[in-house]
This record gives sequence, C-alpha cells and structure tokens, in this order.
Amino acid sequence: MKPTFAKPILMMRYGLVALGILAATSEPLLAGPGNGKLPAGKSGMLTNSSEKTAAYKREPLLDVVSRPSAVIEIKGKVVDSKGQVLPGVNIVVKDSQKGTATNGEGTFSISVDAETDVLVFSFIGYISQQLTVGNQKTVTVTLMEDTNVLDEVVVTALGITREKKSLGYATQQITGDVVNQSPATNFVNNLSGKIAGVNISSAGGVGSSSRITIRGESSLSIMSNQPLFIIDGVPVGNDGTSNSGSADYGNSASEINPADIETINVLKGPAAAALYGSRAARGAIVITTKKGSNRKGLGVSFNSYLFVEEVGRLPKFQNDFGQGNNGKYEGSNFGASWSAYPNGDNDDYDESWGPRMNIGTTEAQFDSPTTNGFRGGDVAISNRGDVLRTPWVSQPNNIKDFFTQGKKYYNNLAFTGGNENGDYRLSLTNLNEKGVIPNNDLKRYQVSLNSSYKLTKRLTSSININYVKQNSNNRPDNGYGRNTFMYFFTWMGRNVNINSLKKYWQPGLEGVRQFQYNYGENHNNPFFLQYEDTKGQNKDRIYGNIALEYAFNDHLKLKLRSATDLYNDFRPMRWAVSTVDVESGSFSTTSIKNEERNTDFLLTYTNAIKQGDFGYTVSFGGNRFDNIGHSESTTAPQLLIPGIYTIQNTASPLTGSSSSYKKRINSLYGVVNLNYKDLVYLDVNARNDWSSTLPINSNSYFYPSVGLNTNLKSILNLPKGISSAQLRGSWAQVGNDTGPYSIYNTYGNASPWGNNYALVGPSTLLNANLKPEITSTYEFGAAVGFFNNRLGLDVTYYDISARNQIISLPLVQSSGATQRQINAGKVKNTGVEVMINATPISTPNFKWNFNINWSHNAGKVVALSDEVDKIVQAAPGEDASIQARVGQKMGAIWGPGYQRVPDGPMKGQVIIFNDAYPRPTTEDMYLGNYNPDWIAGFYNQLTYKSFSLNFMFGGQFGGEFISRFFNKAAGAGQLEESALGRSARAPGTEYDNPYYIPGAAQMADGSFQPNNTSTDGTYSQGVYGTNARYFIKKPLDHISEAQLFSSTYFKLRELSLGYALPTKWISGKYIKGARISVTGRNLFLITPKSNRHFDPEVATATAGNGLIPGFENMSTPSTREMGVSLNLNF
Repeated sequence: MKPTFAKPILMMRYGLVALGILAATSEPLLAGPGNGKLPAGKSGMLTNSSEKTAAYKREPLLDVVSRPSAVIEIKGKVVDSKGQVLPGVNIVVKDSQKGTATNGEGTFSISVDAETDVLVFSFIGYISQQLTVGNQKTVTVTLMEDTNVLDEVVVTALGITREKKSLGYATQQITGDVVNQSPATNFVNNLSGKIAGVNISSAGGVGSSSRITIRGESSLSIMSNQPLFIIDGVPVGNDGTSNSGSADYGNSASEINPADIETINVLKGPAAAALYGSRAARGAIVITTKKGSNRKGLGVSFNSYLFVEEVGRLPKFQNDFGQGNNGKYEGSNFGASWSAYPNGDNDDYDESWGPRMNIGTTEAQFDSPTTNGFRGGDVAISNRGDVLRTPWVSQPNNIKDFFTQGKKYYNNLAFTGGNENGDYRLSLTNLNEKGVIPNNDLKRYQVSLNSSYKLTKRLTSSININYVKQNSNNRPDNGYGRNTFMYFFTWMGRNVNINSLKKYWQPGLEGVRQFQYNYGENHNNPFFLQYEDTKGQNKDRIYGNIALEYAFNDHLKLKLRSATDLYNDFRPMRWAVSTVDVESGSFSTTSIKNEERNTDFLLTYTNAIKQGDFGYTVSFGGNRFDNIGHSESTTAPQLLIPGIYTIQNTASPLTGSSSSYKKRINSLYGVVNLNYKDLVYLDVNARNDWSSTLPINSNSYFYPSVGLNTNLKSILNLPKGISSAQLRGSWAQVGNDTGPYSIYNTYGNASPWGNNYALVGPSTLLNANLKPEITSTYEFGAAVGFFNNRLGLDVTYYDISARNQIISLPLVQSSGATQRQINAGKVKNTGVEVMINATPISTPNFKWNFNINWSHNAGKVVALSDEVDKIVQAAPGEDASIQARVGQKMGAIWGPGYQRVPDGPMKGQVIIFNDAYPRPTTEDMYLGNYNPDWIAGFYNQLTYKSFSLNFMFGGQFGGEFISRFFNKAAGAGQLEESALGRSARAPGTEYDNPYYIPGAAQMADGSFQPNNTSTDGTYSQGVYGTNARYFIKKPLDHISEAQLFSSTYFKLRELSLGYALPTKWISGKYIKGARISVTGRNLFLITPKSNRHFDPEVATATAGNGLIPGFENMSTPSTREMGVSLNLNF
C-alpha cells in the first residue's frame, strides 16, 4: 500500500473543516518523485514505496542532530480566497522528500535547510502555490480554487456522488458561494443565467413566486413544466403560489435557505433525473446542504447582509394632459353621485384626456383646499366647503413616488463541530424585508441541523431537519382588478399628486370612508389598499430526513431513510369598510395543511476498478411517496363593526369551503454503473412506479435509462493542447401520472334549495381509463479541456418527446360540463446547450475565471386529439391566449390582430375603414411566442490578492409578451403613445384638428391607397371630431397585436466587490477570517426600442397555483438592489 497522510473527506467553505480522516487512500495526492502523504501536522519523509507496510517514518534523531545549525523552522497557516482555513493541505520542500500537511485549524510547521528553499502547497480543488522561504519565519498562504479540476465530483440522483466524467448525460453544478454573494429572497432567482438550459421568470414583490423550466416545456399543461427540487437526496414540495384572488404567497422553493447550500446540481433531463420517478419528468434541481466538520473546538461563522432596494423600470407616461375628457375638467363632487355636492365637468373621468397642463392654468382638484379647511375629495363631509383652484400641473413622478425604498436584513449564524465519530452543523437565519411596495413585508426565521454520528464501526446515523417560520402583514397583490395598485395606475390622472392620497381616510370618518381622487369609476385609494385591504400570511414548515446506513463490509451497504415536508399555512384576508365592491367590509381566513412523506431504502454493492478489470456499482432501492393535504376557508361577508377583523364579527351568515386530498406512489428501482479502466463508463437504470391517481389496470409504469461516457483523451492520440476529452450519450424514458381524484366523477355541495340539500356535478368529466404520460429523450454531448484545462468547452444536443398527455377537451354546455379529460397529444423539444469555462489569467496574485452559458430550445406540438385543432392552455385576460396547435411552437400567443391588406402593392398594411379606424381580425391569428430563441449568461470571477470582483451579465433574445397594462393605460391617455396627435398641436387646438391613423384606406372601387400626412402632423383624411380618447383608444381595444412587446433583454444581474481582511489585522484568539463586500443586483436593463415600458423578466400573470408566462397582467415592476455584507469566521 502506498503511504498516505490524513485526507479530509468533507470540506466546507467558510472555514468548515474535515468530517473524518481516511486511514488510507488508493491514489496519492502529490504527483511526481517522492509522491506520498503524511499525517496532518506532521513532517517527515515522503516516499513512493510500494511496500505493504506504512512508508511514513520520522527521521532518526542522530540525523537531526548532525544537521547544520542553519535549520530554519517555518510556521504558518493556509487559507482559501475568502480567508477560510484549509486543513489537509500538502506542503513539501521542492526537490526534496520532506513534507507535512496542515492540521484541523489550517496551521503547519516545517523545517528547511536554507532561505533559498521553496515550499510547494497543493490541495485537491485548488491551484498549487510556491513560496520561497527567504527570511520569513511565519507565513500565511492563500490557495485559489481551481474551477477547472478534471475529475469534478457532482451529486446526482438519489444523492449519489459521482465523478462528472463518468456521466452519460449533461449536468451542471454551482457552489453555494455563487448564490450567497448576493442572496435573493427567493433563491431560485439567483440561478438565472448561471445554468445553461434553465429559464426563470418571476412575479414582482417581496417573496413572490418564480417559475423555472429546464429545456423548454414538454407538458401541454403550463403549470406542469417545473422541475423537482431535491434536498440531500430527498424530494421536497415546490407548491405553486396557491393564490387567493391575485395575492402571491410564493412557492415552496423560495423558502430554501441559501446560507445552508453547499452545492446546487441541475439534472437537466429525464436521463439524469429518471431515478426520481415521474415527479422529475421535467428535470431536477439537487441541493446538497452544508455539513459539520471534524475540528478542534467549536467553529462559528456569521454572515450579515444589508440591502436597500428601489423600483426599477416603470412605464413611460405622458405629462402634457391631465384628468378629464375632450380637453375639459372642473372638479366638484369628483364622481361621488351619492354626495351632497353638484356634479363637476368630467371630474368623474378616470382618464387623462383633459386640459393641457403646465401652461399656468388652475383647476379645482381633489387635493385642493376648501373654504372650510378640508380637501376637495372629502365629499362625505357635509360642511366640506367650496373647492379652491390650484395650479394645473403634471406629476411626472406620481407613480414612482408611490413606491418606497425597500430594505432587507439577512443574518446567518452557524455552529460546526465534531470528532472522529460524528459531526454537526447548526444554522440560525433571520430575514427581515420591507419591499418597495408600501406595507409589503416578509419575515422569515429558519433553523437547520445537519448531523451524522457513527454509532458503531459499521452503523452510521444522520439527521437533517429544517424549520421555517414565515409571516407577512401583507403579501404582494398582482393582476387586473380593483384590489391591486397597478390596476389603479392605469387610470390615475397625470395631474394627481400621489402623496395627497397617503392620508386615505376622510376626516372624522376614519375606518368608514376612504379618500380618493375620483369616486365615479369606483377605484380604491392605493394606500388604502396596501394598509387596510391586506393579505397576511403565517406559515410554519418542517422538512428534513433521518437515515441509517449500515456497511456489511467494504463493498456492501444498506441505507434506510425517512423524510417529511410538512407545512401549515394560515392566510387572513381583510377588506375594510368602503372598499369598492365590498362596501360593508369583509374578513376571511384560509388554512392550508400539506405533508409529503418519503420512505426509501437503497442497497449498494461497489467493486472498485482493478488493474485490467472492470469496476462496477450495483444498487437496488425502493420508495414510498405520500402526499396528504387539507384546506378550508371561512368568510364573514359583511363586518358588523368596522375595523374588527374576526370571523365572529359578521352581519350575515358565514360562508365556507373545504377540500382534502391524498396521493401515493410506490416505486422500485435499480442502478448498474460499469467502469472499464476509467476509459468507458456505462450506466443502466430502471424504475417502476405504481400511482394511486391512475386506474388500477394502468397505474403501473416502467421506465429505463442508459448512458455512456468515453474518455477520448486516453483512447485516442489527441494533440498536446487537448488536456481532456469526453464523449457522452444517453437515452431515457419517464412516466407521469395526474393529480388526486382525476379518474372518477364526484358531486359537490351546492347552495340549499329551501330546506333541501343540493349537489352540483363536475365541470370536467373525468376519465376512468387514463394512462400515464410517457416522456422519452436522448442526448449527445462532448466535453473538451484545453491547455491544462484552462479552457473548457461542453456542448449538448437533446431531443425530448412527451406523448400520451393528459389533457382536457371542451364540451358543449348542453352536456352539463364544460370539458372532459383524455389521453392525447405529443410535444417535442430539441435544443443545444453550450458551456464555456476559462481561466485566461492565473498568477500568484491575480486570477480571472469566467463561465459562459448559452442555450437554444425549440418546442413543437406534434399531435393533439383528432377531435380538436387547438387547445387553449391559458387565457389570463383580454382577448389573447396561449394555444397549442399542431405544427406550431410551444408557447404560441394567439389573439386578434389588425385586419391587413391581403395582397397587392400594399400587402400587409393595416386596413383603415370608412370610420377611419382599423378593425380586429374576426379569428385569432398567431402573434408571437413567449419562449426566447436563446438564453445566455456570462459570469466572471476576478481575484487580486485579498480583493475579489464578481459580476454577471445575462439576457435572452427573442420571444414576446402581451401587456394588459399597456392596453389599458395607453387607452386611458396615460402613456407616451397616447400623446401622439395631441402634443404636436398648439394649446387650445389639440381636439379641433383632424386626425389620421397610418395604414391603407380602402377606396370605393375596393383598392387601397396610403393615408398621407401633412407636415404639421394633422390628417389629410380621417376623422374630424373632438373625441381624441376614441381616436387613440380604438386602435388598441380588442386588438392584441397592438399590445405585443419583445421579450429580448440584457442585464447586469450581479456585481460584487469583496475584500478579505489581512490576517494580521484580525489576528487574535477568536477571529479566524473576515470579509466585507459591496453587492448589487439588476443594476441596469437594456431592451429594444419597441419595449420602453417593461422588464420582460417579470412580465407574468399570477393564476391559481402558478405563474403564466407571456402575459404582463398589471405586474409589479422589477427592482434594483445595493447592499453590503460582512462575513466572519471564528
């Protein structure tokens, strides 16, 4: 056996040390003459002896005494780029056999013969460092991470750790440090641009939901295209938003604590994730959490972040014309017909077609003072008085001024320790965030414990438990309707000073009557909405697992594990008295309980590779998955006493509802991994699931997978510049089931008919003959390293087909139902992923690493049912919808467009009809696709001595989305587009000149001629009238094509500048390392000129239990963040 030295087997960043020490390893860590290893903290001879006896020995005392008195003792410490100590680092005197290794605290001591001696420091995963002794007696050496290590180890399915070079499928892993440099409240957003083939969109607001897809969308059900999340080998829930109305309560993945993450490995396709079963048909995100360490004493780390946040891109508004219509406005009762004051002139109008502003005129306005000291809008006060006139001026920042400066405090305190028998890590985390939306907040407290203990020589136990407590006074509210502030902004007059609405009660009527700028159109004051009509949350969640592993011998082991993911989510919702449509106020509570249980076993036999032989690993396992849930809601429809929000405070009978569900999947699976001389790797996997949600005669589905990887560098005589080369390929098939209670029709309770109970039939006719969906995929890829792996290239091509999908078809109303379920449809996705990693510069003091991720996916609907030619996948509002049609791409947006000239010289021009307006098409037309043509990310890491600079650019090209905000706001005279034709004319003539709409006017003989414009911007033909509102609004109404925007964007996603404090500054008994950083997120955004209004990444619509891409539906704007962080290790 070759000599060895203590090798840490589990290293943790942030100063976490080794879990245990291997008594022997099969390969030496040092290459070249004198290769060997020594016990940590010891010095002596390193030898290549192949004798079976230990080769390490101390030099005889006589030799030491006989040396010259010039022997120099060097002491020191080895740390990483963040100042964290590194135990187990090899240290040798160059060109000699003398060496040592750092101990558990990263320190060492070694003797040299002369000041000209050179010490060589090396450690797996880090770039070797050389140091000339000189006159130094104490040194601190910093080792930089080697991001191009050939034998990269990744965590794959079932938590199995394998070398990346042995995999037959594409996988991509990032470290927890990458997501912790600038931690997002929803950690999923930190993955944007960092993984090839991954597309992420989100809703705005604190803790809001994110939608993540891998390699496109294979399911015809938009809500069923997200991957499975795995934490330490166990699946955990990733429920959607489960919205109540338009409130967004976040998805479960958002609660994963980034401070506890060691690595994130993305299994991109069914071949990689097949062992996780049907739940991983869309891929899997495997998270490994940080563990304890075998170290002397207690290890403590503290990380603290402070971020300030401001609203990002807002729509571009016009600031020339204020509230009113046809250029007229005069305030009086502001649309409150129920008040004692007379009507004004267009003061009940909620749009900006009124007089020109900023020309020295005055008007009686809602916030103008009255003769009795009230405000003009205090119309419920009988002695309000007459409204005085105030300057009629624009409020360019009236939308921006609604938002506040958000603040986020994030603190993590972790304790680690252990010995040769076990280890532990206890983590405490606090998040306190107040968003840019007034009274929009989130508090999250997390405790996690990860521990393992060797009960006997062969039996090891482990526990991983996480507790999350999350509460909010008010969750984000998105969507179209009077209960959201973005809806209000589509109508708010451009003369309205938003700050005047902050006192949202009328004096003397607090709690009874809200104050508003306009009562005629029944809008709610946005501050009233945020502080009175709240959607609270109080959620408790526990997830984790306990496991036992027994090693029968060096080859055979058995692992038993039980895991749970349980949460109770309580959601109180308030509607204050005088809320529009809920005048008497209301209060409701919703309680959701959900539990997922996984119980599994895994028996593994490993036979390591021998000279001239095969190495192999064979595993057999099983899993039982149970999902149990219950929800119930109770509503007090009318408050008896204003301002008291309890279920008992009701003036009318309570209403309520409840539902329960159960689901079980039993599974067996097997794995065979073959390895021939580290040249060829072959994986063969198989799994069978039995699902409770499918009929008994078809509830079993089997799916196999196979993968092959070859080491071309060792097989072929490749050029010297090629350091490594692998070629891989895989094929897999995965089944999928449906939700609970999806095969048998049932009846629900209905409103009683007199004294008789009533039942209601299902709206969807279910199918007792459903079969499982089947997804098949194959992929090919290659990974090549150049110039000692300073440059790496990884390319993958994949083909994914999902058939036999479970879809719903429409029914005629006379059937008593609206749709029925069948098995039909096939979707095909093909794509290419490219990953480039490089280290252009690497010197002792300066290093530059970068990674480029690029991916392209093309999804296509291959087949539907013979009974339909299309399936409407989502229709979140207005006239457009997402439709699946045979031969078309997935993600297609359909809706009415402009009627255009069909042929001739003006082919394609918009037809202007006799009334001088365009018309929508009578049938839906293809408008665009929400899926981008390609996605890219460019991540950079630069280090200079103790400084580090990390930044990341990201973006996508192609894709479109529909904007409902634009449709309403432009039609309401608010946006810049609505000023066209008005601003070009002199004051007083804006509404008297003729107008025209560009396009093709149809002549009497049926031919088409262009509409010509004169130099002053007026119409040579068209409408002569005074209704500018009608002129601008008409071309937008019910014409989805006019609301279409490009989804192309380019962002500076992250920027971080850090400095590791020198050891001499903090040297002492307690602090081992310190680092400060300045960080920014989403610092700038570039979009095409055609999209000046929106951030495409948050152009989503909230619905039921998730996000719908391709539709901006009054979305909360994106934000920018800047912050500072402090990291300490003790």
